[in-house]
Amino acid sequence: MHIKLYIILVIGVLGFFGTNSCSLVGIDPDDIELVEMRVNHYKQTAIGVGPQLVYLVQEEAKIGDEDWNYFYDEIEGFEYESGYIYDLKVRKIKIQNPPQDASDTKFLLHKVMSKERVDEEETFDIKLKWAGNNFVQNSGPGYSILNEYNIECAELCEELSQDLENNEELTGTFTHLGDNRLKLISIQ
Repeated sequence: MHIKLYIILVIGVLGFFGTNSCSLVGIDPDDIELVEMRVNHYKQTAIGVGPQLVYLVQEEAKIGDEDWNYFYDEIEGFEYESGYIYDLKVRKIKIQNPPQDASDTKFLLHKVMSKERVDEEETFDIKLKWAGNNFVQNSGPGYSILNEYNIECAELCEELSQDLENNEELTGTFTHLGDNRLKLISIQ
């Protein structure tokens, strides 16, 4: 009876360490770069394989600039929460012979250096409709952006509905409400 328990414990420990280190097994150390990255407090709409929300990031010397770049990849191990600006150290791994339509770079979280909540009055713009794509869904009781951000539109709901139907391009100005809820402040 004790031997079975010991074997299960050993397998569990080996499995834990194996899954946490296997990401780098077989990778040439020359293909790994440790970079600093800043992730913005909201995601932006984009077109990749299809319509999606992407991180807005700055890397290395560009951190602190006005410009943010669309980041279509995931950062393995990173648990993003909107409403916060993150400073990260990330392992950037060059993938040799990636599958077709896949990125040639993999990103692994090394360390969260800081996580700062933005002021609740901070406004930001998200493109709601552009390039022939509508990123807003009417999800029963309200609207959402690609089923990730719920929109609290109050007196602007009627205008949002009409503008989504009638305009080729549409941008919303928002503030954070927490729990992936955004308050719509204005529509352009």
